[in-house]
Amino acid sequence: MSGSDSQRCYAFIFHNGNQLSVSYSEEKNHGYAEVASNTILLTLNVGDRVWIETATGKYCYGYPYTAFSGWKI
Repeated sequence: MSGSDSQRCYAFIFHNGNQLSVSYSEEKNHGYAEVASNTILLTLNVGDRVWIETATGKYCYGYPYTAFSGWKI
């Protein structure tokens, strides 16, 4: 498992300091990793903050394969 932080990855979504969700995946079979995703709809106000944190380090499995998107409707 070259370049990895851990065999497990936890990604948390936060809104203004409150944890809203967690996604979990685990590396399997010599580099094959499960895929996990979440979708959350929020009504945001000016000054609100939304972010992702991982429990394993800067990246899951040591590689920057995480995406975060938002839309203004």
